[in-house]
Amino acid sequence: MKIGDCVREILIEAGAAPERPTPGGLVPRIAREAERYLERVRFDPARYVRHALLLWEDWEVMVIGWEAGQITPIHDHRGVLGGMAVLSGAVLEERFTTPHLAPQLCDSKVRPEGDLCDTGPTVLHRLMPQSPRAVTLHVYRPPLRSMGIWDDGGLREIRGSEFEVGVEEFAGAGR
Repeated sequence: MKIGDCVREILIEAGAAPERPTPGGLVPRIAREAERYLERVRFDPARYVRHALLLWEDWEVMVIGWEAGQITPIHDHRGVLGGMAVLSGAVLEERFTTPHLAPQLCDSKVRPEGDLCDTGPTVLHRLMPQSPRAVTLHVYRPPLRSMGIWDDGGLREIRGSEFEVGVEEFAGAGR
């Protein structure tokens, strides 16, 4: 079965449950499936690489391949719920508050392989690998199609979220 089909089945099954599924609640199950495909993750020394696993109805699932020294900008998720798992390596997550509308570091945590976390709709954070290579899984509801990009002066821009490796290349691959 293809990884995209596996993820879709997990979402359909979760949607039939009495309680509404959340990204954080589904990350452990999706991570077990995604781990089977780690050899397909692409890395680029110039920037982290986002791989689409599924962009479907009100869900988005992606894997990111990181190399040492890469870093996201400080960003928000524009009100979207999220969940993250570290599939390999380790990633530093820094979270920020916004007193006076400018980001101020409030928490910093190294997330090792196997770590799971929620990314609520108001989280402002940045990520950077702490190992030579790392792979993270990200699940969003609804799909994350834009992010707020922040710097020391505050919100700088609203940027679209795009994949470098499309569903047909990565998630469409069978085992």
